[in-house]
Amino acid sequence: MNVISFVIGSEVHKETVIEMVKEHLQDDDIYVYNAAFIDDLFEAPRDSDLVILDIEAYISLQEVTRFYRFTNTKIAIILPDSEMKVFNNYIHYDLVGFFSVGMSVQEFVQGIEYIQKGKTYIHPLIASVLFEKYRQIAEGDVQRPIGLLTRREWEVLGELIQGCQNEEIATNLNISDKTVKNHITSILSKLRVKDRTNAVLLALRERWFYL
Repeated sequence: MNVISFVIGSEVHKETVIEMVKEHLQDDDIYVYNAAFIDDLFEAPRDSDLVILDIEAYISLQEVTRFYRFTNTKIAIILPDSEMKVFNNYIHYDLVGFFSVGMSVQEFVQGIEYIQKGKTYIHPLIASVLFEKYRQIAEGDVQRPIGLLTRREWEVLGELIQGCQNEEIATNLNISDKTVKNHITSILSKLRVKDRTNAVLLALRERWFYL
């Protein structure tokens, strides 16, 4: 028999969902802890086999993972819609499950059963975000800050990343050498860097371009 502990906020509807999950997993001991009293979880007479944390309850994930660092307790999280796109913020915590706040009871049950088989569970909504991030990296898609540079300045910066000199940039973009110099001056000012080398390094570090 496994011990499964949910740590949630004060939302009644989430407690209702968990009660329904209990009905499907009657061979497991399932407990619900309020995030405001998380010490109750830490002081439980038996360590949980699986702890599922509701991120909307403003729990310190770092504190929980540190507490269970040298135990066999597995940790999963429930992500709200607002955290979907920053899913990568949670990768380094060595979690075994990523649930979505909008999941059905059956999906919760299936996810828990999947984890109990030694697998990492990722809800399809979260998996789609993860795949999109992978696709962007694989295909070289980039997300540049809106309004930082003009379209032409991005083009000039792209030429700098390719190692082009002013004369080459002018030829490639069909603009004058003087215009290239003006664009570069503007780029350095907007990026707050002292020279073109640092501008290139910043652009690559921020993944605005891929080599």
